[in-house]
Amino acid sequence: MITPSHALRCVRVCATVTALLSLSACRWIRTGDPSPLRPVAASTIKTIGECAGSGSCRDSVDIVAMGVSGLLFVPWRDSTQLVLTPPSYTNPTLWWTAFGNWIFGSSPNTARIERRLRDNPLAGIERLARVRAVLVGHGHYDHLMDLPYLAKYLPNATVFGSSSVMNTLNAVPTFGSLTQRPSRLVVIDSVAGVDGEHPGRSIDVGDAVRVRAIAWEHAPNFGSHVVARGNITSPKRSLPRGLFGWKLGRVYAYAIDVLDRDGTVGSRIVVHDAGASPQVVRRAVEVIGTLPPARSTIMVITAANFDQEPSYPDILLASLAPEHVLLGHWEDFFRSPEKVERVVRGIVPQALIEVVQRYQGDRWTALRVGATLRVRF
Repeated sequence: MITPSHALRCVRVCATVTALLSLSACRWIRTGDPSPLRPVAASTIKTIGECAGSGSCRDSVDIVAMGVSGLLFVPWRDSTQLVLTPPSYTNPTLWWTAFGNWIFGSSPNTARIERRLRDNPLAGIERLARVRAVLVGHGHYDHLMDLPYLAKYLPNATVFGSSSVMNTLNAVPTFGSLTQRPSRLVVIDSVAGVDGEHPGRSIDVGDAVRVRAIAWEHAPNFGSHVVARGNITSPKRSLPRGLFGWKLGRVYAYAIDVLDRDGTVGSRIVVHDAGASPQVVRRAVEVIGTLPPARSTIMVITAANFDQEPSYPDILLASLAPEHVLLGHWEDFFRSPEKVERVVRGIVPQALIEVVQRYQGDRWTALRVGATLRVRF
């Protein structure tokens, strides 16, 4: 007997197949060679900063690539105050997303996660135990689905994100329940900066790190469509069965301030995991303008769908004039991270580099998983 749920599932499969076939010859399906990004090899440390070669630096922060938008921030003044943006290791293939996901559902590839942690000791289990803050930009599966499995390796971490993200993660016992205390799930909707008149409040990760959440948005995935829009409005007892149950929720960028011993900001790292419209970017720049001055600013921009919003990332780069740009979310996340990497589908990498170089010259970097950008200040 065919039930309504079976019929709906068949409709979804057919719709997805139709969409993929219609896009099969277009740029949203094709992936490309990453060589224009000149990605830094795994296990390599690239050092930047005005004092990097002078020996006059007082401190540094390491940014270690973990995969897709996953970055581990290691402030060396106190390396127990690490900050994490969630990595993606499972990376379901495009065809699984179109077919198998609707029928069988999707869950973290735990064996692959374990291998990737083992193969990247700079962001492995020992370092994850020292993470104090996990910053979630939005709730899509490629940013959040592997985090519940990683929770057991994050015993000292508090997770920050939207109410939708926290309602989803309520199903992870390791983090604690939103309805019980203590909980390591913190909703940031009420403290995030919106614009210059509503700059929000900072979160103290420790005496070496301070974070400001900033209202952001998600560029269309293709055309004018953003997948999995919507919010999870109540605390969940189980995690989503399929990839598109991981709802977008509110979207946030973060300014991570790494503090010097005198409390001044040695390095500010502005990170987000989606492009945004000019209006949202300008308001975010206003919020950053209310923060204390920083000796250096590092901007993490997202390669995925970068050209789906006008003037992204131009306004950010022109307004903030960062000392360095780190390219994030550039790998094809429909491909196993254990294969030779390819560029995220839908973009022309050389076009992105031309935009970045217009403002930055050669002051930009892309990291392979396991590579480090060391910022000296």
